[in-house]
Amino acid sequence: MSAPLLVVNARPWSGTPLAADAVLLHDGLIQAVGARAALAALGPGARVIDAEGATITPGLVDAHLHLVPWACARRQLDLADAPSRAGVLAAVSAALAESPPGETPLIGRGWDEHGWEAAPDRASLDAIAPSRPVLLHRHDFHALWVNGAAYQAAGIGRDTADPAAGRFERDSAGELSGLVRENAVRAFQALEERAGPVPDDALLDQAAHALHVKGITSVHDYQRNAEDWKRMRALAGRRRLRVLQHVGSEQVRGAAAAGLRGGAGDDWFRTGSLKLFADGTLGSRTAAMLEPYDDTPALGMALLEPEALGDLVGEGAAAGFSVAIHAIGDRAVRNGLDAIAAHREALSRLPLPPRLEHVQLVDESDLPRFAMLGVAASMQPQHAATDAAVARLAWGRRCRLAYAWRSLHEAGVPLAFGSDAPVEPPDAPLGLACAVARLTRDGAPFQPEQAIPLDLALHAYTAGAARLAAGRLGRGTLEPGEPADLVVWDRDLHRTKPGDLAGARPRVTVLAGEIVYDSG
Repeated sequence: MSAPLLVVNARPWSGTPLAADAVLLHDGLIQAVGARAALAALGPGARVIDAEGATITPGLVDAHLHLVPWACARRQLDLADAPSRAGVLAAVSAALAESPPGETPLIGRGWDEHGWEAAPDRASLDAIAPSRPVLLHRHDFHALWVNGAAYQAAGIGRDTADPAAGRFERDSAGELSGLVRENAVRAFQALEERAGPVPDDALLDQAAHALHVKGITSVHDYQRNAEDWKRMRALAGRRRLRVLQHVGSEQVRGAAAAGLRGGAGDDWFRTGSLKLFADGTLGSRTAAMLEPYDDTPALGMALLEPEALGDLVGEGAAAGFSVAIHAIGDRAVRNGLDAIAAHREALSRLPLPPRLEHVQLVDESDLPRFAMLGVAASMQPQHAATDAAVARLAWGRRCRLAYAWRSLHEAGVPLAFGSDAPVEPPDAPLGLACAVARLTRDGAPFQPEQAIPLDLALHAYTAGAARLAAGRLGRGTLEPGEPADLVVWDRDLHRTKPGDLAGARPRVTVLAGEIVYDSG
């Protein structure tokens, strides 16, 4: 059991700022919230932390990340700041020069071709890496830029057929261009695993600590294989993070034999929902649209057609699993809502609510359907800042309902926020700033009418996200009897300008009553 811990001179927040200045923790639970003098009498001998007038919040929840890939990506070549194709090629050349020679693939991630002087292509990579495979993930991880050696190592040639819901891009002569999209990326998975770091306990513990530094004590993780499910369960068992672990179709089909069911588990680890993909991404123009993009006649890609999507939702519900559907374009959002509506009765009997992930564009007629169907919107505020320029080009006037946090909230839709790491860094303070200030990377406002108040943004990172785990990992509040997961910030968040919230830092992060991060 953890020793008593008393945080004083604080501004506790739990949905709204509380009329209190202290929080007492003991035995892994919140014992009381109130006046310092009264709480000191309840916890004699407690260790005291002076918050110096700063905010205390419940521990934050990242409601959408991919922890094992993010942990591995932290050791890969980071191309997020490369301003051009030439910049990426220079970074790849430097990495090749610094690494031992051989046939081990070089893995990079984070490039974004918007605004580049030239498109990513096979020839430019072949010129600097003629024999060593190079695999470079686009920042959304829905496209891959590869060289000829990578094609050869993966057994992909000119005559290789495109897989379902995937594409090996080709040039006008029919030759492989170097770009691979959606499900075609899976052809390189074994090659990448050969080169990647081993996702052992140490790697995952380091990643968990990096989350504690940002105030994150609980995650909703998206993995689609049994090995990563076991890794995450072990991580939670070491009491590094509380985990809601979503699953893929193959795990649902074997659920009875494995004893899996959505919502089952303990205070540290719960099996989550069935993850399904309704479409791709905005940046790759594979998000499924009701009307063509403004900058291309394409309608994107439905990675699961409506009938197949509905069948899988029904199959999951029959096995005891709710659903979490990746839906970025407005057509994908509609298809996801339709699939949930078709199995509404079965889903309503399950402990976890159905949810749509990302919801980056929604048609106005679909806004009221979320609340009618009991569907939550799990969203990532940083996407709005990163994607604003592309969204303006691709969606034009439709951006009125892009990343529509306020409109969804006003329609009665429960919101939960996360990062989608490794697509974006799991930086909750940055996410708060994006939600409240609605500023792009260059500091310009993007659809500021969709910004939300700080209390609502914090709620989406705490109680709102906790609700999607049915409160079974804690309710995300500072109420007595709740798990002692909290963050002592370095400032009063409510006296911080919205644009400055990105600079807020946890001074102390507490998980189950134990200090897991102390800035010193």
